[in-house]
Amino acid sequence: AMTTDVAKTQLAGAVGEYWWGCAASTAFWIDPVEDVSVVFLTQFMPSSLYPIRRELRTMVNAAILDSKA
Repeated sequence: AMTTDVAKTQLAGAVGEYWWGCAASTAFWIDPVEDVSVVFLTQFMPSSLYPIRRELRTMVNAAILDSKA
């Protein structure tokens, strides 16, 4: 999938990001604006039990913002 409207995702990010989430909470995303690529591999099932992907994305984006401060 590709982000075309950041507000609709309810996550920090940028237009043009592309991403996918899979079973067992695995995920990847690429943010060409920030020049960041993330691959997250885990075996946590069911993925709806704990928002680990959302927390990871929040931490990565916070680190990017901190590095610019």
